[in-house]
Amino acid sequence: MAEPILDVYALFGPIPPAGAIPGTDALKANHARHGVAGAIALSTRGIYHSAPAGNRETAKLCAASGGSLLPAAVIDPRLPFIDTSYQGARALCLFPATQNWPVRMASLKFALQGIAASGTAVPVMLEAMRPGDPTAIFEEMQASGYGGALILLNIEENTLGEAVALARESESVFLSTDKLRGLGEIALAVEQLGPDRVVFGSGAIARNALSASLALVRAAGLDAAVQAKIFSGNARRILGTGGAGA
Repeated sequence: MAEPILDVYALFGPIPPAGAIPGTDALKANHARHGVAGAIALSTRGIYHSAPAGNRETAKLCAASGGSLLPAAVIDPRLPFIDTSYQGARALCLFPATQNWPVRMASLKFALQGIAASGTAVPVMLEAMRPGDPTAIFEEMQASGYGGALILLNIEENTLGEAVALARESESVFLSTDKLRGLGEIALAVEQLGPDRVVFGSGAIARNALSASLALVRAAGLDAAVQAKIFSGNARRILGTGGAGA
């Protein structure tokens, strides 16, 4: 029997100009409907409004999820103070394109160095929408001594080649399926990198439809063993989790 699906990129909360989406109830109901047992989850408030407030909301709601949701946290290097709201998160998220900041920032380097010095090595999840961002963040992580994996989210057509090349360079780099549009892109990633370097991410429910994200992987012509690694095994290995839930 295959392990339950683990979504590495689940979003809840409002996206401007939409109003508030209450809590994680809709997210958990969507997971149950589609057979997803667990997820790394993130409040969109941390992306669009306030990273500290969104991170605290994420931590609170994930703690009340009964173990099915693992909290991610947003690092926003534009903040003029030291933010500790990401402490305790199971993944750290960077959204330079959406938040409109350059990846070469002293404040980001300082944050990564501080996290590395603390001994924490949770995955860093990067919004890979702009060419050059994945390479720059990877180099910053290496320079800071950060030992966690780099998961590339929101891969666009103009960053797919860079993402694949970077993952070929380092086994610590993984590609999320959340914006790999078309069956060919998912199959290409597996062909180029092998079955151990691609993880299932949906961006649901705030950005994408979970059903469509699942269908793309299932229809990509991959055998059952490869699908199992994408849907569950690879993410569990990165996170160090086991069992039925997340």
